[in-house]
Amino acid sequence: MNTKIITDVDGFLAIREDWERLTEQDPDATYYSTFEFNYFWWQTFGSGCDKQLFILCHYRDNMMVAIAPLMIRCIDKKIVKCRVLSFLGKGDYFNFIIDSSKFKASALIRELFHTIEENSEKWDKIELTHLQMNTQLLQYIMRHDRYSKHTQYLTTCNRINSGDFESYEQFEKEMINTKLRRKRVKLRQDTGYRFKIVRASESDDMYEQIANVHQLEKKYLHEVKGRTERGSLFEDKANETFLRELFKGNDRILFFYLESEDSEIIMYKCCYLYRDVLYGWNTGYSPKYSNYHGISDVLLMEMIESLFSGSCAKQIDFGAGTYPWKFRWANHFSVSYSFVMWNECSQQTKLLRLLNQSREIIRAVKELKNAL
Repeated sequence: MNTKIITDVDGFLAIREDWERLTEQDPDATYYSTFEFNYFWWQTFGSGCDKQLFILCHYRDNMMVAIAPLMIRCIDKKIVKCRVLSFLGKGDYFNFIIDSSKFKASALIRELFHTIEENSEKWDKIELTHLQMNTQLLQYIMRHDRYSKHTQYLTTCNRINSGDFESYEQFEKEMINTKLRRKRVKLRQDTGYRFKIVRASESDDMYEQIANVHQLEKKYLHEVKGRTERGSLFEDKANETFLRELFKGNDRILFFYLESEDSEIIMYKCCYLYRDVLYGWNTGYSPKYSNYHGISDVLLMEMIESLFSGSCAKQIDFGAGTYPWKFRWANHFSVSYSFVMWNECSQQTKLLRLLNQSREIIRAVKELKNAL
């Protein structure tokens, strides 16, 4: 029984087979748990000196049975640097990857945390976010006398599960009102749209197409709507590198879109597919159709109907965010938490807390002066 810490790319690549085996065995795994997602993310965003791999691999009987996909981020606070132990990647669901078929999940997680604590001189703060309710990891943390007090609500994720309805007709009757149905009919009459589903492995130019639509949407929102806060992830060079690598020949990335009669994209939604779940992560629409209200509703109706036809998945996950529109569409939601704990023995932690206290005092003095 031992735990190995992976700190280099060669070691990361060497555990691919074990990683993929464990994600297949772990019922809590999502697409954000997969090797391909984490490896491509690290290849793009992990090259700087501000990040270091810290992947924990736990073994029993010479067999890898658990992985904690972590890294250490160095945040420069000018006077002092803070080393934060966090998950790899960026997404809506994070977790340790556990094979609990032979060993208790809580025992494996305990060993991983034991290794984290043994290496406490390497980090100043643990920041594990997007921990889903009903997962073994969150249950372990919440039951722990010391860890539970450092855990708090973060956000909510909504999901449509087609398995809860006998047919699309039943879903439509219970979840879709007359106004939404009329939107669908009007858009079809006015544009003659076609609903399409394409995998990244089936098209070499879908990335360019959706990137163009998303950037046109951003330009429209800036210039016409005055929403200058809106950006486009396709304009970021690092994101572009990551997405292009991830998309290349990938059967797990799907594009759902409405296409006009002249083969232009009206609106699209891009999703990751894993275990019959579509994880939505990006959407965009053509400004040419901005005068139509409810295009996103029409696309969702088409996507949901496709669930019942058995085309590719059974569920749609809307991801993190407590937006009313998500609750109007979804028939399930789950709560996610964050676990944030400072290393009380770290000198950097003590200095950071002193600096924060000083800032609070200065802020209070300024407020008092302004009040007088």
